[in-house]
Amino acid sequence: MSRFEIDNVMQLRWLLLVAATGALAAYGFAARRRALRSFAAANLLGALSPDVSGARQYVKAALVVAAMIALVFALTGPRYGAYFEKIQRPQLDLMICLDVSRSMMAEDAGMSRLDRAKDDIRRLLEKMTGGQIGLVCFAGRGDPACPLTDDYDYYRLALDDVGIHSAPRGGTNIGDAIDTAVRAFGGLKHHRRAVILMTDGEDHEGRAAEEAKKALDEGISVFAIGIGDEEKGGLVPVDRGSNRSFLMYDGQQVWSKLDPATLTAAARAGGGEYHPSGQVNQSQRTLEWIYSDRLLGEQEMEAGPKRKLKQQPRFVWPAAMALALLLIEPWIKERRGGVTA
Repeated sequence: MSRFEIDNVMQLRWLLLVAATGALAAYGFAARRRALRSFAAANLLGALSPDVSGARQYVKAALVVAAMIALVFALTGPRYGAYFEKIQRPQLDLMICLDVSRSMMAEDAGMSRLDRAKDDIRRLLEKMTGGQIGLVCFAGRGDPACPLTDDYDYYRLALDDVGIHSAPRGGTNIGDAIDTAVRAFGGLKHHRRAVILMTDGEDHEGRAAEEAKKALDEGISVFAIGIGDEEKGGLVPVDRGSNRSFLMYDGQQVWSKLDPATLTAAARAGGGEYHPSGQVNQSQRTLEWIYSDRLLGEQEMEAGPKRKLKQQPRFVWPAAMALALLLIEPWIKERRGGVTA
């Protein structure tokens, strides 16, 4: 399809200036003739200026007016001739917020909650085909463990080093983890960005939904994956050499349970979704599913078709014509004798 198009029809308003210039030139020629006729009789005008060519004066003025018309036409952005342009998909950047508090050592997810989360992240890395990924570890506060990178091997090494030692401050502060992740994105506002929480949902500060809403206001969606069992929960092991024991409080063993309410509220406030990953048969679809069906799927819809039909810009031709006419005009002398330099 090679139809003719223009980008900005409003530029045609400059034709009013061209018309005014043409009218002014015509008025000037008429006024000059009247002045000469008042000075001498019409049959003597040729004798008074025998070398002056009135026709050449008209030609010079016409060249200037024609150049102005060509410039106006160039300003409208004419297009003709179709071609296909490849569409670059928007960059998708992920920041994983991984809970490394002591409760993540509970073994109610087929293995420890932390190991389950790390295993899910490793499978995600195998599925990723582009974009950047970063890592924030959190307990009582969020701490960057790996900046945004497209080097997935480097990311795996950083992930392998993560443990309960990665966030020295005790407790669980999901809100600070989200805030740390948002700041870690920096100024990449032209990219699609998402934060994925991987935690058992125990939050000692209660700011998760508030920080998720702030992230959404920055154009960053927040998703949450709950690790653990919300019904029975699990004991929190405390390793002391070869003698294994479990966390005690007030003389009683501490049972830690998944808290889906906190994570659901945070995900809703952040424009994302919450999904559990406590069961072995569910872990195959949570993190990878969010990436492929929710994040990557939306990314492809935003990107549109892989190729887009566009018209070739042709403003260069009228602009070149205008330049040629303006270069020719000074070479035409008003006196007879031909075109000289």
